Amino acid sequence: MRFLSFLFLLCFSLVAFGCTAHSFPARVVAVADGDTITIEPIEGGKRERVRLHGIDAPETNQPYGQAAKAFVTDAVLFKVVDVQVTPQGRDRYGRIIAVIEIPDVGNLQEMLLSEGLAWVWPRYCKNCRAWEAMQAKAKRERKGLWADKNPVPPWEWRKRR
Repeated sequence: MRFLSFLFLLCFSLVAFGCTAHSFPARVVAVADGDTITIEPIEGGKRERVRLHGIDAPETNQPYGQAAKAFVTDAVLFKVVDVQVTPQGRDRYGRIIAVIEIPDVGNLQEMLLSEGLAWVWPRYCKNCRAWEAMQAKAKRERKGLWADKNPVPPWEWRKRR
């Protein structure tokens, strides 16, 4: 029982504080859209689809969807990145849920938020105050999708379609 309590506290701490479960280097071999990429682990292994943790970029057919995809393509395609897998591991579609760090450049999620090309996804990003601040700054500066009068978050866009 004590072990189960410890395990629960450990898992809760990892989720609550946004820690990653593990990380590994990988080359990005494809970009599906502004929040999904395909990687090949440097150490070998099969190609995997990765869903960017904590953000939601516009759908490809949504305003700014192509801009978000182009931004991600320019930032990571054919580059080696650090894939920081979240404790969640995978989503319902089997994609790895991860934070993507670009060596000597920065965090891909933060870059998208700063450019106004994604939303913090409150449903999946519970402790993202720093990211919310980046989003608020992009909104104040009317960057990217925030230039529109009433941008529609992708989770609402999908419900309407």
